[in-house]
Amino acid sequence: MNGLTGYNPDEVSASLNSIKGAYDELLAVLGERMQNEIVNAMADKWACTNAQNFFNDAFKPAIDGLITSVNTTFESVVQSMNDAASRWASEAGEAFSAVPFSPVNKTMDTSCILENISGIRGIDLDQASQVAAKLPVLAAEAENAVSKASNAVDTCGFVGGNQASNLKASLETIRSNISNATNEITTETKNAFESTISSYGNTEGQISQAFAGE
Repeated sequence: MNGLTGYNPDEVSASLNSIKGAYDELLAVLGERMQNEIVNAMADKWACTNAQNFFNDAFKPAIDGLITSVNTTFESVVQSMNDAASRWASEAGEAFSAVPFSPVNKTMDTSCILENISGIRGIDLDQASQVAAKLPVLAAEAENAVSKASNAVDTCGFVGGNQASNLKASLETIRSNISNATNEITTETKNAFESTISSYGNTEGQISQAFAGE
């Protein structure tokens, strides 16, 4: 906070709203698009025990864990920035109103992934592979949202250097966790696809047809 003069509530609001905007983008990817573009999109392309095990034991815990860590970290970042802004206002003899932040608790719903669809088990491999290919794209968008939050901390003039470094480090941990989870899920997907093909062959078109007929 070196070099700051009069308290500027507009600067505080702009910085914290940038953090909240980045959080909203991140949760839209992790909490909504992962559900719709990966889980829901796979429901009519992959049905068997392998599919259920993958989504229940690998995908869901990974994404749910990311959302939990994102909520904890962003809550801490917003609190720290509110605290710094409060000190700035106090030193300037001004009133301060904290910018509210409410984390959104979301979890993946994997109930749409079935063990069979009208007795049909297997995978529509080409279509399922197209869905799986969206994962790294979504991960990149999530990491970009984290970068926006980190930039907001970096350009914030009222958070001290050491504190800003700590906040950026916590955000960098999220970015690293997203990357690691993406790599692990990608590997698990490949293995589960291969296991399904080994058990049932490539039932191209049969899963989606059965799903449409339910």
